[in-house]
Amino acid sequence: MKLAPLACLAVTLAVLAPGTAAAQAPWLGPGTEHLPPDPSVPYLPAVAPRICTDGAASCFQALEADLLARTNALACDHDAVFSHAYLTITRALIGATNAPGFFRRPDRITHEAKTYAQEYFDQYARWHAGAAAATSPSWQVALRAADEKSVTAMGDLLLQLNAHIRRDNPIRAVEQTDGVLRLPGPMPASSGKPDHEQVSVALANAMDEMMTLLADRYDPTIDDGMELFGLVFDARGLYSLIAAWREESWRNAEQLRHARAVGGTGGLLYQAKLAQIEDSAAAGAQAILAATRTDPGRNAARDAYCAAHV
Repeated sequence: MKLAPLACLAVTLAVLAPGTAAAQAPWLGPGTEHLPPDPSVPYLPAVAPRICTDGAASCFQALEADLLARTNALACDHDAVFSHAYLTITRALIGATNAPGFFRRPDRITHEAKTYAQEYFDQYARWHAGAAAATSPSWQVALRAADEKSVTAMGDLLLQLNAHIRRDNPIRAVEQTDGVLRLPGPMPASSGKPDHEQVSVALANAMDEMMTLLADRYDPTIDDGMELFGLVFDARGLYSLIAAWREESWRNAEQLRHARAVGGTGGLLYQAKLAQIEDSAAAGAQAILAATRTDPGRNAARDAYCAAHV
């Protein structure tokens, strides 16, 4: 089943320039290429509230502890699939920030990661406090599906990845934070794009482990390589989609930054771009929801398997 809202995300924008950081990533293919940063993106200070602005390593450690506690508390709740995936990815990024030379500015990655995760925590908290109207549309679809047990384990993972990468990443993790999209100074040297691409490298390197852990704990079919949207969703297929979404999120953040420079976050241009990002993520959520519906029998098997392994 192929649906336009997701298929359009994998459209090739350009071929990787030789020697770029992202060229180190395994499995790069159509739809996962990266372009250089927009040289005209203005530098602007972060939007309050600011989180972990010094990028201290303790911020990442606190995030890991939060995700571990959340994952353990969720047990076999269908929200646990994303939480556990997030934990695995966070540990991979901690390892990457500790590797000399992997990131140009590991403090910037730590700051971004903490800001980024907070948006997930906030969306989750609003939904579970009964504040659906204050929850982003794409998150509403994802969290309702987990509550209702209406999609497969892969569906739960994709729905929350879609909301977090395509909606949260450009709005909170890249555009509004300190020095992620760019630092003061001339472009392209002041851009955080190379490190953004190195995050994708770290994600690619973590995909096999992430999928194995999810299969071992929650649903043994999640890593069977099911086909959705014209992609085989093994570790490589999932990475390809994530990489395309991350490239999309960067471009949306650039456009938001331009709009903020013109009229601020309350300006018409910024609000229009914000609405477009929300709408695209919501459309993607509906596509995933339709393609990954489950049934009571498969749900029972999934829950029984998790109960025996958590």
